[in-house]
Amino acid sequence: MSKRNRRGKRSRQQGGARRKWLWLGLAVLLGILAAGAVWLWHCFEPADRKAEVKHLWGNYIRRQNQATFLELAVDLWQLYRSDGVPCEYSPGDAPVYGGLPESSAGTLRVLRNQAYWVGYDERRRNPAWVAYRLFDSRDSLAGSRPLEFMTDLRTVAQVSSEHYTGSGFDRGHLAPNFGIGRCYGPEAQRETFLMSNIVPQRHALNAGDWKKLELREAINYAGRFQEIWVITGPVYNPELIRELPSGIPIPESFYKIVVDERCGRLRAIAFRFQHDAPTLPSLNQALCTIDELEALTGLDFFPELPTAVQEALERRRPTAAW
Repeated sequence: MSKRNRRGKRSRQQGGARRKWLWLGLAVLLGILAAGAVWLWHCFEPADRKAEVKHLWGNYIRRQNQATFLELAVDLWQLYRSDGVPCEYSPGDAPVYGGLPESSAGTLRVLRNQAYWVGYDERRRNPAWVAYRLFDSRDSLAGSRPLEFMTDLRTVAQVSSEHYTGSGFDRGHLAPNFGIGRCYGPEAQRETFLMSNIVPQRHALNAGDWKKLELREAINYAGRFQEIWVITGPVYNPELIRELPSGIPIPESFYKIVVDERCGRLRAIAFRFQHDAPTLPSLNQALCTIDELEALTGLDFFPELPTAVQEALERRRPTAAW
């Protein structure tokens, strides 16, 4: 190769390198400008929106609540492009959002505990609904797991732990021992062992998908959304009522409704778990609408919310679990 050709080759290589550095510098500059524009835009956002963004990023960075980057991206998208229903409502200190569920089947006994409330069905000797509120708790307040279940002396049914002995069914919590203890401490955790909070549940469900959702709502949901409200309970098949040897009805399935409110907008997600179904590949397979649950349970959820808000919340079926 001649000297002229070698010089031309070196010149082309040097020119290519300069172009690469030029493009790299331009990309960095554009990145800085974009970041500056986002920061400037964020400075003029409402204070509550700033607080939400700060919480979401901090939650992801800490990883304490098991939030993934995909969940962070989805949560930020929801914050700015939310399809939540506008609603101005304050539940105050009550653990029930939107008012006590109303039953078409008769009066339920309302039992108020420190961290959760129960709509107790004396006829079936089971809770019809249980409602509680969970919030972001970085330091768990839970004590050691209580050793015994307690008869609730406020009920007429007076169900005891012995009613389940030898039945082959777990004493399944509706207000979760872990989540309540984590947020409210040992005394509230102990109250979750009242038999008015217990339903017959097969061990495979109790220790499987049900437990998976309990942990997700207590750690992931409460951490990501700062606070959530949950309503949960049993569903019965009126054509085939199975019972424990003690006569307590065995639910066909179980439901959970989770409510999230941020910046004056509401959204809700509903799950239904079949009692005898195998473990689900994903919580997405348990999604349903609140309208479907109302038809199955005879309960009217959120009676204190405006009719238009109820209808919008209750007919929606999310495509994926939060």
